[in-house]
Amino acid sequence: MANLVKYYTRGRHPKGFWGKRVLKEMNSERHSQLPEWTFDKFHIGDKFHILDIGCGGGANIRRMLALNETSTATGLDISQIAIEKTIDENYPAYVDKRCVVMGGNVMQMPFAKEVFDLVTAYETIYYWMSLDSAIIEAMRVLKPGGTLVIANELDGLSQEDDLLAKAVGGMRIYTPDEIKQSMAEAGLIDVQAWHDETSHHVCVTGKKDQAPQH
Repeated sequence: MANLVKYYTRGRHPKGFWGKRVLKEMNSERHSQLPEWTFDKFHIGDKFHILDIGCGGGANIRRMLALNETSTATGLDISQIAIEKTIDENYPAYVDKRCVVMGGNVMQMPFAKEVFDLVTAYETIYYWMSLDSAIIEAMRVLKPGGTLVIANELDGLSQEDDLLAKAVGGMRIYTPDEIKQSMAEAGLIDVQAWHDETSHHVCVTGKKDQAPQH
């Protein structure tokens, strides 16, 4: 438990030596299990523009760009060293302008409306000030027909998760049903949730309704 507390405390806003250690851990093979488990649950089409909220060490952007070589991605993070690490991790794509990385907060993102085909949030909603408001903001930047993906390694269904969240402070671990409800109440459609009871991994997806036909 002590190691988890340190990991999630430092992962909230990585900075300094320990922040760099956490970002390295985020990019490790152990943390590849969650994204790889999710990749058959949504689609990355040709020339998709992807937004990864809380991009951390940038490994998930690298993995998603590899799924479709015509796609582009933007990483958003509040941590300067996370921005730098994401650029390093995706340097060829960064040079080729397939990858852009910038600072910003999920509650008020620096993007115009309806820009992205796919918005992802891996292991980051724990720290959002308001899940409901952040999902509405994600919908704002999502194109009609686009998909929002939220994925966590923790499912919020155990006493250990409660103890972890309290020990970290400023952290909330949501259950699959809570994420589904928040997405549905925000107006996303075709909301689906997957839950692996062994690994405790959670993935919830929802689509933004198509614009009305005129």
